Amino acid sequence: MSLPILQPLVGGEAFTCDETTDVPGVGGAPVARVGASPVLLLRLALRRLRGAAVPPAVFSRAGTLFAGAELAGESADEYRRRVVAATGLPHRVVTDGLHSVRDGLARLEESTARQLPAPAAGVRWVPRGRTLGIVTPSNHVDPHLTWARALSLGYGVIVRPGTRDPFTPFRLAAALLAAGLPPHCLSVLPGDHHLGERLLAESDLGIVYGGPSAVSRWADHPRVLTRGPGRSAALLDRPLSADIVEALARSVAADAGVRCTNTSVIRTSGDPAEVADVLAARLDSLPTLPAAHHDAMLPAVSADQAAQLRRTVAGLEEAGFRRHSADGGPVPLPDGSYATRPVVLSTADPRHPSIGTELPFPFVVVTPWSTADDLESFGRTLALSVFSDDAALPLAALAEPQIRRVVVGGTAPWTSGPELPHDGSLTNFLLEPKALLSDEELTR
Repeated sequence: MSLPILQPLVGGEAFTCDETTDVPGVGGAPVARVGASPVLLLRLALRRLRGAAVPPAVFSRAGTLFAGAELAGESADEYRRRVVAATGLPHRVVTDGLHSVRDGLARLEESTARQLPAPAAGVRWVPRGRTLGIVTPSNHVDPHLTWARALSLGYGVIVRPGTRDPFTPFRLAAALLAAGLPPHCLSVLPGDHHLGERLLAESDLGIVYGGPSAVSRWADHPRVLTRGPGRSAALLDRPLSADIVEALARSVAADAGVRCTNTSVIRTSGDPAEVADVLAARLDSLPTLPAAHHDAMLPAVSADQAAQLRRTVAGLEEAGFRRHSADGGPVPLPDGSYATRPVVLSTADPRHPSIGTELPFPFVVVTPWSTADDLESFGRTLALSVFSDDAALPLAALAEPQIRRVVVGGTAPWTSGPELPHDGSLTNFLLEPKALLSDEELTR
């Protein structure tokens, strides 16, 4: 049976590329082929790209189509199977992502309005540019709402899909076009790292998702927003209880541990080894199932990825970390993929240089913390979960410039809402205030 081919989309028109690359599945077999966009096609897409004022109803209709309709000859179930096979994300994570994007698209207008200051006479919030280039991730469906928001604000958008999940941006593009988005607003160009670099450099604004190597070049670029790595953490300044253990386990492993807001470091005023033992016992109870199983809770990886992850964990143990979990990395599954079993490590050294390591599955390091330590020791932290009876501690954490979000007690670190910033305000990155004054307004 021939593999489906995803060809670059420029302004609603598919362009056939002679060069294609396979999208490998975690079980070993290829899942699809994608056309490799040349730089000349990027230049054409930029020339044709124009934003437009798009009614909110278009995005609401697109969300409904994205979550359940047949698009470009593919049903929602077929899309989900393909994403699971290519990325190893559990079935339920992809399903939840479909629903989350649907709901987010329906609330784009409300979300934007609630992220802006109260209206003021003479002030208009307008786009900072005309075009947005975005390099999307493959670890979750939710981040694709980012570029949909840019479209809703009048940007023309070019998407360079993640290499493991080109399916989500193509499906979302098909849903938006079917719902009435003007074709000249959007292009989807699969391609290599070089194409992504050129896209970010040549667009008015850019957004890039990825690990340290992917985002480091753009970290200080004023017109490129970087997303990742999360390095989310927890501060445990209370005795362990069943509720706290459950909250910590959820923060580490929910959504298969692939979110940037999943906890990867726990600093505790108690005994790190004791905390790690209890947490490891809880996480070891998670079932080992293929990603396509409806009850799967852990991501799957290929044999090569599994070997690399096992080497990484073994290297951390050699560097002085103690492993408390039963497994030191992924374990084989009948379908040829490997389930990434949770890994819990501990260290008595709160300044160990490998603290902050992030891996794409439920993985966490437990280390000491005392009230004499400052919060600066957490470093760059996307979300900090605080478990403490000290009411001043969350506010002190919020005042620490490198900590981007603080949640208290059992609140999930990824808790969201239309008005809540993620890592700063996306709306404030895309829009800027300008003055519009008239003698009529000034004399009122």
